[in-house]
Amino acid sequence: MAVPTSRKEFSEFCLRKLGKPVIEINVDPDQVDDRIDEALRYYYDYHFDGAEKIYYKWQYTQQYHPGVISEIEIYNGGTGYANGETITFTGRDPSAKGNTANVTIITDNKGTITGFNFIDRGTGYSNEPTITINTTSGSNAVIHAYNGGYVPLPDNVTGAVNIFEIGQALNTNNLFNIRYQIALNDLYTLTSVSMVPYYMALQHIQFLEQFLVGRQPLRYNRNKNKMYVDVDWNIINNGDYLIIEAYQIVNPDIYKKAWSEFWLQKYATCLIKQQWGTNLKKFGNMQMPGGLVFNGQQIFNEATDERKQLEQEMVYTWSLPVTDMIG
Repeated sequence: MAVPTSRKEFSEFCLRKLGKPVIEINVDPDQVDDRIDEALRYYYDYHFDGAEKIYYKWQYTQQYHPGVISEIEIYNGGTGYANGETITFTGRDPSAKGNTANVTIITDNKGTITGFNFIDRGTGYSNEPTITINTTSGSNAVIHAYNGGYVPLPDNVTGAVNIFEIGQALNTNNLFNIRYQIALNDLYTLTSVSMVPYYMALQHIQFLEQFLVGRQPLRYNRNKNKMYVDVDWNIINNGDYLIIEAYQIVNPDIYKKAWSEFWLQKYATCLIKQQWGTNLKKFGNMQMPGGLVFNGQQIFNEATDERKQLEQEMVYTWSLPVTDMIG
């Protein structure tokens, strides 16, 4: 039996498990793709091999400073707009220093908005501002602006759980670094001086930071791909890197061995079988030439029971145990 190494081979593998080409599987190719996507989403969320821990490195720029118009998303480009028309943003704090944002639109030859030219991203926007396009003939555009204070994450990231300390006293990289000062003054040699006081001093400094400063709270929603960090962003310098502990999917289109995962093959086959039964349910007990009888309801019921068993198997066999949270 050939081991599938692509989506096409995987879909054919699942259909053969259901009886193709000996019997006709009454499922459209688009429906097969939909059920494979559904199986993959479940696999990414629950299987311990469906996602992996990463440390995502992101470089900070002034574009993502709080109060700055960092990004504008286009939901509907509309029609009839002229290239270079301006946008008015409302919601800026009148007492804020700096400038109001100055942005113009970029359109195609049909007058549909395709992008933006940021002349000045402005300052002092405490919330996501309301947008008004100053146009003479354009209509139906739907766009949304975001102000800074967040880290944009790629689509393959499914969760962000932690961020390395920002501005930690132990991480300064100069003459005034605490590690350097302790080593300079207290550790004359590594053979005649105990390391215990050095280690205990570092632990105490970390405790003071956690007690007096605390960790940076973060907020993340995978549907927005933005991780908001509740911190004083003024302590971050332009060009600094932030390290985020996150989880990303193991994409089988890249890591082809994932198509051979035993549970994923069974679950995708089960979903396709359930779709097959759904398609045939309306022909229940219809007699065909030769005495054959359609029984789509039975196929659907069998697939539904198999799906429940596979999802229970996922929870008890293939998922990582839930970790306790203390505090």
